[in-house]
Amino acid sequence: MKDFTVKLENPLVPEPEKQVRADVVVIGGGPNGLITAAYLARAGLSVILLERRQELGGGLATEEILFPGVFANTHAVYHMMVDYMPAIRDFDLEKHALTFIKPKWQTAIPFADGDSMILASNFQDTADQIAKFSGQDAKTFTHKIRQYQRFVDEILGPATYWPPVPPIEFAVNLSRTPLGRELMEISEASPREVVTDTFSHDKVRALLLYISCIWGLDPDIPGLGFMVPLLIYRNMNKCLCVGGSHKLASSLGKEILANKGRIFEVSQVDKILTENGRAVGVETYDGRQFLANVVVSSLPPQNTFLELVGKDNCPAELAGAAEKWKWDKWSLFTLHVATKKPPVYKAGDAHVNDAFMALLGFEGADDVSACFDAALGDGLPMAAGHATCESRYDKTLSRMHGLFTSFFQVLAPYEIEGGWEAAKPQMEKALLETWRRYADNLEDKNIARISSESPLDIETRNPAMVRGSIKHGDYSSLQMGFFRPNDLCSQSATPLEGLYLCGASLYPGGLILGGPGYIAANAIARDMDIKPWWKVPVSIEKYIDTYL
Repeated sequence: MKDFTVKLENPLVPEPEKQVRADVVVIGGGPNGLITAAYLARAGLSVILLERRQELGGGLATEEILFPGVFANTHAVYHMMVDYMPAIRDFDLEKHALTFIKPKWQTAIPFADGDSMILASNFQDTADQIAKFSGQDAKTFTHKIRQYQRFVDEILGPATYWPPVPPIEFAVNLSRTPLGRELMEISEASPREVVTDTFSHDKVRALLLYISCIWGLDPDIPGLGFMVPLLIYRNMNKCLCVGGSHKLASSLGKEILANKGRIFEVSQVDKILTENGRAVGVETYDGRQFLANVVVSSLPPQNTFLELVGKDNCPAELAGAAEKWKWDKWSLFTLHVATKKPPVYKAGDAHVNDAFMALLGFEGADDVSACFDAALGDGLPMAAGHATCESRYDKTLSRMHGLFTSFFQVLAPYEIEGGWEAAKPQMEKALLETWRRYADNLEDKNIARISSESPLDIETRNPAMVRGSIKHGDYSSLQMGFFRPNDLCSQSATPLEGLYLCGASLYPGGLILGGPGYIAANAIARDMDIKPWWKVPVSIEKYIDTYL
């Protein structure tokens, strides 16, 4: 057997290579960096991926945050675009035992009076739930959800994986079809306007407004109304990654390695090297240089252009655009709990306990508004949000100890008066109090361990999520579509030759969509005159033919 040990005269780690060459260097091993690297490696390019942390994944993180042998997904939990993401099928990731579960009962909202409502993956089941409160809203939902499905299947889903066009051009293109014109009618509205103009019952509005906005939309900001149908429909189709969200990251990492790509962990990039207005490689914190024909950054524009490239090395217009980048308006505070038995809710409908997500602390739409308003201040956030018992569906997370892992997550400001470390005990207590109002069995004797994460903790784990920005930047009409991150870079290529973007700050955005990574891979293959080994999905081809 070959001896792989390194024999040294002194107990020092061998010096790493000081300079490495490749066709492509990717900065960041989050979901989009992994996707870009995997596509290009399989295309035959020599690819190097550099990751700051000791493991891949970025937001695809599954960690022993409670205690050894008990795992929790500390960032990405709800995978909403599994049905559309090209990378899952292009790489046949099932061969790595990658499995997703789509629970029938998706999002429940128990109320203090014992009533409840549940969004299910089945349209009729959901309409029946809404009918308990409003027959008219149930009838409206039955019509609207089919329209929303068409919006997603024919326009918004395919558009997630193809470069955007300027808004005026896109509006003209949408006007070609009746469906496109219907989508345009709500595009300029705010989420609150879309929901309240469509549904009449306050409790129905509360459920639909929350799921429309929780992943980044301000309820009262107009211009992104088209995302409401997308988020309502896909919130009825959320999936859980068995074995933890990190399983998706590890599967993509295996594809990179299988195609002779190289992955370097603990390799923080401190500088993007430029020569004569072109990116030629990167330098890591320890002085190593990785030279390449193409550099791909999954980091936000301020990190990429102002810090790594350096303002003086950027075209003035590009640096100016990066300086204007706005981070997320709010972040998240999460209470993780390991219990001997799963939470049992007091609602009369037993299916509430089967729901993937439970909304807690909301009795009407005004409570949802108050929750978002509180997250914009500098005080403690409102103790209302969403809870999930992860190991109800995925027992691998806590099988070792026979426990159940759950979390309760709420919107929260990045900075609060007095600081998050001092506020954590008070916040944990407030969340437990809310949770116990709806769940019968969360008494102390059922709880084995609790742990919490503040917005500051999010940034500490993943510095690219500046100010706890889980999407790498705010969702607003000025930072979405053709303007994400700006009109110079939204198609992945940047004005700095040889430099591309592929992260959540690129169109279409965050939430483990896989769109930015796929768009970047296509752009780089085109510019390097590499024939893609992958085929554009039929749904995307149809979208291109109809709307582009």
